Amino acid sequence: MGKAWDAYRERMDLHGQTKHDMWINHSRTAIGRRLLDSPSCRRVLVNGEEQTLSITRHAESGYKKVASMPGEHLVHGGLVDFANNKWLITDVDPDDQVYQRGVMRQCNHILRWVSQKTGEIREKWCVVEDGTKYLIGERTKEFLTIGDGRMAVTIAKDPETIELCRGLRFLIDDEDSDFVTAYQITKSNKLFNVYNGEGVFRFILNEVQLTEDDNTERRIADFKSRMEDGSAASIVPVFPDYYIQQAMEGNWGVVDGDVPDDEEGGDPGSEQPGGAGSKEEQGGWL
Repeated sequence: MGKAWDAYRERMDLHGQTKHDMWINHSRTAIGRRLLDSPSCRRVLVNGEEQTLSITRHAESGYKKVASMPGEHLVHGGLVDFANNKWLITDVDPDDQVYQRGVMRQCNHILRWVSQKTGEIREKWCVVEDGTKYLIGERTKEFLTIGDGRMAVTIAKDPETIELCRGLRFLIDDEDSDFVTAYQITKSNKLFNVYNGEGVFRFILNEVQLTEDDNTERRIADFKSRMEDGSAASIVPVFPDYYIQQAMEGNWGVVDGDVPDDEEGGDPGSEQPGGAGSKEEQGGWL
């Protein structure tokens, strides 16, 4: 009798203690089987890791409906490699009782900037769209009719994008364009679509003037100034401490390879050529 009861309990635990649990488990099994047999079932990379997803068409171009396998987590803000493109999961239904559903959008731009914390160059795929329908987060007392160049950027939340804030500038344009446009964040909405630590940020950017500090070839705004104000110390650590300090104090641009005439080829503060701090001993300037 005891063995029969144990077998019964194991069967109940497997299928569910109640009819509700039984239907949930049955639905998971049936949907999981149908998803694997469906043409929409794709094995893709999500944040660099393989995952099986169901990807189907959406009413709007550049959007796709996406669903996870039963019991698997659909990462809100995840970057998906699908159909030779990058896609950003921008919406996820939190109901995961059977499986999770969401929407992903096709990325169309790589946002580049210099980290204010580490001085490293960041690159993140994002969705850039016309932002004229959004308020820019600024208000003026006088009215002036001007051209409106406004963009909205949707990007995944992560430890690197969390530092983006109002006032930061970016170069956003076609990668093949010779004329690059600069934009500045005027409205930062980090609560746009973030839940339980996962999701996406939305930033509204307004068109601004290019400056001499912008690197249009690398599509990085304020590149030179950020390299000279101390960021260079983390990017070019092979330089002697003296030159790093000079770059941090803004005396001259280390990144551009500028060397003062009175110090080229000799130790700082010494008249002897080829001293301890010479570029010959350091292996040449970068």
